[in-house]
Amino acid sequence: MNFELARQNMVERQLREGAVMDERTLEVMAELPRERFLPPSHAALAYADIPTPLPCEQRTMTPREEGLLLQAIDLQPHEHILEIGTGSGFLSACMSQLAQQIDSLEIHRELAAQAATTLRELGCNNVTVRTANAWQHHSTVLYDAIVLTGSLPNYTPRFERWVKEGGRIFAVVGQAPVMTAQLICPNADTENGPSIRRLFELELDPLLRTGQLH
Repeated sequence: MNFELARQNMVERQLREGAVMDERTLEVMAELPRERFLPPSHAALAYADIPTPLPCEQRTMTPREEGLLLQAIDLQPHEHILEIGTGSGFLSACMSQLAQQIDSLEIHRELAAQAATTLRELGCNNVTVRTANAWQHHSTVLYDAIVLTGSLPNYTPRFERWVKEGGRIFAVVGQAPVMTAQLICPNADTENGPSIRRLFELELDPLLRTGQLH
């Protein structure tokens, strides 16, 4: 299979036609070999507009969904990012090209190990992957942005304590079939709590509270 051609077709037909217009996002997704992050048996689906199965009964987002997420979070070269839910590691790799440092938490040890290996092989040395349950995780680090790759039935301020002044959280909130991607600014100067900007409809699997931490 000609993965390079498939990658370019993905950019033109899925991303550009699917409202992903940010040039930095398009450049990153046009360069990174998404097929390397998938099980060999599913590599041929790397650039299809469908979620792809992963070990541990998980699955990827579609390329378009990943592009919309990256465009919405608008990472900057100096920023330190926390990703909750490493999954395949592809989104981690994309963010590594857009920000200074990525810390990624994955509840499944198998997924964390495979993603870390692939990221290392591709030279994404500014990504640190850790096997951890985000609901039980404690951190003294403050981040410019936090990206949740699993959905929440209702928004929780649980992760706001890890956000720098002026930082933001990308989260998908709701239950199927009604879920909305949101950009939350916890420290925004508003009278009614954090600033919440509703972005687009996006259906994701729930952010797990238990998993294979062994």
